Amino acid sequence: MVLGRGSTLIWYSVSVILCLGLQAGVGVWQLVLQEKRHRTAEVEAQNYLNALKAELDESTRAQTALRRAHDVALAANEAKTRYLVSVSHDVRSPLNTIYGYAQLLERGNPFPPKEAGAVIRQSTEYLTSLVEALLEVSKIESKHVEVQSDVVSIRDLLEHVIMMFRVQAQARGLKLDVIVHDPLPTRIRTDEKRLRQILVNLLSNAIKYTDEGCVTLSVHYRNEVARIEVSDTGAGIGPDDLERVFEPFERGCDAQTQGKPGIGLGLAITRVLTQMLGGEITVDSHVGVGTTFCLRIMLPIVHNLSDTAEPTPSKGQIVGYKGKPLSVLVVDHDALQRDFLEALLVPLGFVVHQAYDGLSGLHAVTQCHPDMVLLSVKMPSEDDLVTAAKIRSEHPRKPAIIMVSAGNAELSADADRATDYDAFVTKPVDSNTLLTTIGHVLHLEWIYVKDDEVEIDIPDFSNGYFSDLSSKIRQSFHKIRQASELGHVRGVENVLNSLAIETESDRVFIAIIKRYVRDFDLAAITRAINDAEL
Repeated sequence: MVLGRGSTLIWYSVSVILCLGLQAGVGVWQLVLQEKRHRTAEVEAQNYLNALKAELDESTRAQTALRRAHDVALAANEAKTRYLVSVSHDVRSPLNTIYGYAQLLERGNPFPPKEAGAVIRQSTEYLTSLVEALLEVSKIESKHVEVQSDVVSIRDLLEHVIMMFRVQAQARGLKLDVIVHDPLPTRIRTDEKRLRQILVNLLSNAIKYTDEGCVTLSVHYRNEVARIEVSDTGAGIGPDDLERVFEPFERGCDAQTQGKPGIGLGLAITRVLTQMLGGEITVDSHVGVGTTFCLRIMLPIVHNLSDTAEPTPSKGQIVGYKGKPLSVLVVDHDALQRDFLEALLVPLGFVVHQAYDGLSGLHAVTQCHPDMVLLSVKMPSEDDLVTAAKIRSEHPRKPAIIMVSAGNAELSADADRATDYDAFVTKPVDSNTLLTTIGHVLHLEWIYVKDDEVEIDIPDFSNGYFSDLSSKIRQSFHKIRQASELGHVRGVENVLNSLAIETESDRVFIAIIKRYVRDFDLAAITRAINDAEL
């Protein structure tokens, strides 16, 4: 078919329109795509900027935290340095005293042994208190401190604490006052050890940092709530130091405070113990005027006194026990500790054997069949509790076992194995505590002497008074006489310390000979033995 001219024009027009429309559509489509890509790019850019900003913020926070940690580390390092300096000073002072008196005794200087022993014991107790303070902080941080519920005479507790510091205050020329504003109940319920520790720490600090004037302990008691204030007329605490007075290892920056002994733990422990007892402690201080610590604590009244026991009066010094001689095995890797325990127990009538570690201890149990084992904690070659369990399980006699530990925490972690031993005591070993524990575990009836040996009435040896002396005592006569005739006082003491007390006559005889030894009356020793042999 042949198109006319008009039709051709129409066809071309339509084609042009279609081409232009197609191009326009493509152009619009490209514009839409470009807009979409632009918006996507903007979103991506914004997201990138947000991520970058977040990273910058995180980096800033990290740097801030790092600077803060660095500052804390520097402060902790400074506190540690101050602490080490303080501990070094506080440890060296009592060590120097112990070392000095030990040299005097070794040189044979005419210094009363009892006085030297008292000074050495006091220095050792001070060192022990330093160690216990550090252990107390460790136990508090690990939440191993348990609060006890004791029935306490609040008046007796206050009087005992005041007596502890009366002489110390007088020696510093200070007046120590006690003011009780309200009637106190006969008995209250609290943790006696912790409350005593709080009061001791507060009074100790008050006396330590007061050079003149007085220290006052005042007590208010209403509605079973006690308010106990310890005030002093010391130099006071500055505002900067007041903010951190309860922080561990922190002490005042002034020269007077730094010149005093201490490691900065007393008040930190005091605050934590106060909180554990449900109380609160605050401080108010003015430089040049003095300081007042205020303790507020709930002390419930015990109304039923029938369930409370009165304090048992001291029976005197233990010098032996009734019954047959008992054997004790001391297992400790420290030879000095073994020798100390042997020197303590042998004069009381115990037969003592020694072992170095757990393996040798197990062998010794088989050989000597002891009635009791004193087993040191944390020995080489054999776990201590494993040794105790083997002694219990492998030996039919099943001797009593007392663990000797450097701290309660060593055994608390193995509380589920407490059936492997009967009791434990802590190092440094207090002789009275150890003997009390031994008496309880072995059900002993102790023999006491209430007065000093010098007060013993000396009977007539020649009238048969000592006719019932044990055979072991009589067998020792020759060694005692020989040593006394040679003037060997230490030799006489060694023989006496090796004797086991079996009868009351044995106890009196040994006490009398010890009196003669103390008086260096060697001729009287010889005469006494000669008369006792008649």
